[in-house]
Parts: sequence; C-alpha cells; structure tokens
Amino acid sequence: MIWQRTGDPLGDFVRLTQLLEEALERAGAAKDGTLGQKLNAEPVQDFLRGLGDARVEDGLYRLLEARNQVIHARAEVPAWVLTEGPTLLARLLYHLELRGFYEHREVQERYAFLKASPPSPAQQPQPIEPARVRVPFERAAGAPRPPVPNRRFHLRTLFLPRRPLR
Repeated sequence: MIWQRTGDPLGDFVRLTQLLEEALERAGAAKDGTLGQKLNAEPVQDFLRGLGDARVEDGLYRLLEARNQVIHARAEVPAWVLTEGPTLLARLLYHLELRGFYEHREVQERYAFLKASPPSPAQQPQPIEPARVRVPFERAAGAPRPPVPNRRFHLRTLFLPRRPLR
C-alpha cells in the first residue's frame, strides 16, 4: 500500500494533494512547480478539456483554492475536502487510467487509500500516580540537613568605584 490514512485531517489532506500532484505529473505537468502551475500546464489543460466532465475541472480548482488557504493562510482543512476530495481524485485517476497514464494495479493501490477510512484514535496512556506525593523541599524523616557553606562574605569589603556626582 502506498499511503495510509491517519485520521489527522491535515496529514490526510497533504497526502491527498500529493496524490493529486502525482496524477497531474502523469498527465504531463512538469515535476518542478507548484500545484497551480501543474494544474494550469498545457498538457493537463488539454487532458481536462478532453474529458468533457466539467465537475472534475471545477473540483480540481476548488481543491487548489482550499490547498492554498490551508497551506498559506493556515486555515483549517475544510470538511468537504476530505469527503469530496477522494471521490474527485478517484474520478481523475479513472480517466487517467483510461488514457493509459496509469496501470490498473497502480490505480487500485491509490483507490485503496482513497476508500480507506481513517483508523480510530489510539488510547491515551493513563498516568500512574505515586502512592505519596512529596513537597519539593520535604526531607525524609531522620535525613540530615544539607551542609551550609561557611563563607564569610559579610567580612569582605566591597570595592565600589568612586564616581563624581553630576
């Protein structure tokens, strides 16, 4: 399996956009560039026009807009992205497979990621409380006190520089 859903909305969203970028690169976009540049690349635009499915193209631009808001404006991942995004990407992968950009096995691996539901959250460990909590400076009964250093700072005179008063 290529990806695993984690249940973390931001992590799943980033994985979804990475799969989208990979699909756009397979459709002819350059590997270096932003998601917007990949979506607006000439081969990708020709591919999207040839689909005849305006929902895919509109959905990709909505997904790009949501990605820019999440990454650059640090907004929350919109709820529709994790529900509509996988079906949009699955539709795109289907069309890419029909055109020969993906092998059937590769698309099935990506479908498995898109269809998988996130795992349930892991159990949180319970802290084990000690039998008796001690005060930070509490001594155990019968323990000797720490020695006090024998320094005679009070006998030493301090050298203070003389400054004229202004």
